[in-house]
Amino acid sequence: AGGGVLEARGLMPERVAGVWAVGSDAEAAEVERATRDLNRRLVHEMNEAGTPAVRVMAADRGLARRDADGTVRAGRTAWLSTLVAQGGVAVVAALVAAEGTELVEADAAAVAAALAEALGAEGIALVGTGRVAALADAAEPVPLDAAQAAGALPDAALAARAVALATVPVRLVSAASLRSERPPEAPILTL
Repeated sequence: AGGGVLEARGLMPERVAGVWAVGSDAEAAEVERATRDLNRRLVHEMNEAGTPAVRVMAADRGLARRDADGTVRAGRTAWLSTLVAQGGVAVVAALVAAEGTELVEADAAAVAAALAEALGAEGIALVGTGRVAALADAAEPVPLDAAQAAGALPDAALAARAVALATVPVRLVSAASLRSERPPEAPILTL
């Protein structure tokens, strides 16, 4: 979830290991609400641009869960694989099932890495904003080393964690590439 959304709601949390550090159930609910809202807005923008995007929570249909030790594991991914094979672009928010039935925010890099491995994905696409000059005209995914050099990474720490955890290439995708005739081939995580 975007920090700006949380700040607008009166929260000033810090990110610890890729998730917002919250001190109460009310703050955790705000993080969940902000994450769902960001996911909804991304999917809306992509659909308006002609990309067949679908909102997904990492907890949906047992897709992913977080173990007690914090490890994120992929679960039932066949349905997501079918969705992607049919041309849908899954925008997966990093809300996972934890012990019991509660939903919690997980590190998006860990969720992306676990899902990419389970799906046999060709890569992971991190969505950057078109407001960054180096990405504004990019029609193809930008390698992370080039994006880092251009100062185009919206969250360099998240990108570094994704690269460290993933067994597939990680690329930064611009808003322009989402509007192209060829959408990203990998599931996209809202970050």
